[in-house]
Amino acid sequence: MKNREKTKIGLINFTNCLPINYSLEQYKPCDTEFIYGTPAELNRLMSENKIDVAPISSYEYLRYKNLYTLIKSACISSDGECGSVILFSNADINSLNHCKIGVPIDSASSIALLKIILNEFGNETVNINFMEHKYEHTPQKYLNSGFDAVLFIGDNALKENTANKNQVLRYDIGKLWKQVTGYPAVFGTWAARTAWVNENQDEFLRINNLIIKAIETGLGVYFNEILNEASAGLKLDRQIIREYLGQKIQYKFTGKHEKSLDIFKKLNKLYNEKNCIL
Repeated sequence: MKNREKTKIGLINFTNCLPINYSLEQYKPCDTEFIYGTPAELNRLMSENKIDVAPISSYEYLRYKNLYTLIKSACISSDGECGSVILFSNADINSLNHCKIGVPIDSASSIALLKIILNEFGNETVNINFMEHKYEHTPQKYLNSGFDAVLFIGDNALKENTANKNQVLRYDIGKLWKQVTGYPAVFGTWAARTAWVNENQDEFLRINNLIIKAIETGLGVYFNEILNEASAGLKLDRQIIREYLGQKIQYKFTGKHEKSLDIFKKLNKLYNEKNCIL
């Protein structure tokens, strides 16, 4: 390699990325360095040229496509219900005009998808007060303290969504995106910095193959170990994790996922021009 001794790969420290993360950790090449963070943190590190390859937010990729080369072998998505991008609400999804909605600091795609969905259900997001939160409270506490709805993602959403059910409305963003568009919701795309790819073509191909292998082994030979680790870490029943990682979350990038990204971009542009929301 020309510019640095090690390839820096970003990894999201959410359970939905564990099948790939766990596998990569098992056969980590000596010339590779892993850097962990939230989706928002990896977006920033990629933009600052501090990592070379990462699963960045789809929203980040679509905004700065000229800076990134898409790895068309992997993604983080759901073809319907995902279980870990949840809007908890006191009101129906089509009745959130002039409301106060909490959105997490660790997300980009999920917030953008939510805003598109809110518009698709008749709300005008220019009239909605979006306020960031850091998961200091449970969804119920947020909803009891002035918020009309609150978005949770990742492990925080997964745990709260499987907690004791109450009268709070729960909207799964993956399910709503499929309902609105007919396509899978793509929350994250694996990408590399194009400037790095141009100077490291062989390494880029090697990392691409490594990710393909990680998906296969993460959902195959390592799957039971991953279920045990996730179940213990989240204190959730093993069957919940099995359904979540094995059925709800998708990792292989297909033509349907590429089409979904196109729709994401078009709707994003449409509502941005209409309401100046994104």
